[in-house]
Amino acid sequence: MTTQTRAQQLKEIEFQTQMLNNLKKWIRNLIILSSIGIILAYWGLGAQSKMPFTVFGVVGVIITIISVILCVVIGLGIKRGRANVDKILQLVKA
Repeated sequence: MTTQTRAQQLKEIEFQTQMLNNLKKWIRNLIILSSIGIILAYWGLGAQSKMPFTVFGVVGVIITIISVILCVVIGLGIKRGRANVDKILQLVKA
């Protein structure tokens, strides 16, 4: 690992914390999108029975699945990002 000054490490902590907050916003937006996908799927597959509405239902299911997968991936990024910030904090304290 390269040696960094204390100020550089603190700046890196601040930057990574800001990026983690951005990822939290993305998760929030994806949860909203998956909720819309669930509503669209329910409306298209359950409430209506004609062909155009079935297409909307399938699109809703696809949107929901993609949103949930992206939430998992971003959640993993947040978890690892927090671990990285904690490691840098330990270096700063030492």
